[in-house]
Amino acid sequence: MKKLIHRVVKNPFLAGSMIVFLGTFVGNIFNFLFNFFMTRNLSVSDYGILTSLVSIILLFSLAFDSLIPTIIHFSGQYFAHKDIGKVTALFWKLNKLFVVSSGIILGIFTIFGTNIGHFFKIENNFSIFIVGIVILVIALSSLNRGILAARLSFGYISFINFFSSVLKFFFGMLLVFLGLGVNGGMLAFFIGYIFSYLFTFFPLRFLLKRSSEKSVVGINQIFAYAAPSSIAMLGLTLFITTDIILVKHFFSAQDAGVYAGMSLLGRIIYFFSAPVATVLFPLVVQRYAQGQRHSHFFYISIVLVLISSLIITIFYYIFPEFSIRFLLKQDEYLVIKPILWMFGIFMVIYSVLSIVTSYCLSIRKTKAFIPVFAGAVFQAILLYLHHDSFLTVITISIFTTDIPL
Repeated sequence: MKKLIHRVVKNPFLAGSMIVFLGTFVGNIFNFLFNFFMTRNLSVSDYGILTSLVSIILLFSLAFDSLIPTIIHFSGQYFAHKDIGKVTALFWKLNKLFVVSSGIILGIFTIFGTNIGHFFKIENNFSIFIVGIVILVIALSSLNRGILAARLSFGYISFINFFSSVLKFFFGMLLVFLGLGVNGGMLAFFIGYIFSYLFTFFPLRFLLKRSSEKSVVGINQIFAYAAPSSIAMLGLTLFITTDIILVKHFFSAQDAGVYAGMSLLGRIIYFFSAPVATVLFPLVVQRYAQGQRHSHFFYISIVLVLISSLIITIFYYIFPEFSIRFLLKQDEYLVIKPILWMFGIFMVIYSVLSIVTSYCLSIRKTKAFIPVFAGAVFQAILLYLHHDSFLTVITISIFTTDIPL
């Protein structure tokens, strides 16, 4: 047992995965408690609105997060060769791009808030404005978190995830108890993200000093890698947000809230496997840059993801009513009992696809974006044309997510 523990601690992949898993797991407990609280203190239709707004945030945030592989790819190489000056120069070069692009998005949400609300059947323009503010903060945070990952600061990444989730949960409870409803939930998101962004600068204080380094990678080189990798990550994002957005658009507010509850249960599967991809990418990038062996990290990742995700899916299949009542409580959600396990299968396939895509991008096989994005677009088209029931939505999602594999 001592030898086993020693090997795990000494193995950067397993140790990093455990650290990120523990931090993410504890953070996701508070994420779950946040949703748990909201399902009980908001009406089903209001919870559907909150989930739709969060899905918009998720869509844009993961669009910016899709640039994290690019940040890790270049800064990870600099860290591997201990060239901190180039890391700093890269930060300031990319920071300008993130500020401008996120500022434009905020302007769009400010000017066209009413139109956006009309599409999602949401009359609350203030919550839509908060969505724009949160996206701005997330964009800036993505750059810092990418550099933290490239630095292999997995412990601090875990702390940031935990800290943000705790703030969101406690402020969410407080603001909803004060009667702010959906607005309170959205303000809690802003508070959690803004403080976690500020805290990323503690281990990255060296970034605040301008670097005189001029030989940092050029914008053209950045975009040559960023374009395909971002499209790949955007495709992954679309797989788990398009269904929620289109259900909110085509179904009733009640049904949209029920589907959001099922999605919450399904994402628990991904919560358990996501830390593996978080650790896999920067480790492989550094190993690849140094010419060291790295394929074994990929195979270990697949095994870990399949074990964790299949166990939860089987539990949903055997105990669907218990899972729904324990996690969602309200009887309205029991209609998903026969199909909960199918949503679990969707998330199993998605989790494996995330690992495969991350590994391909880490070793510069950027053409992986083609099948991933094509599958996501195909999913959106099919869901737009065929959406008569939850079963149809899930079946289409399973089929299209399996295409890139």
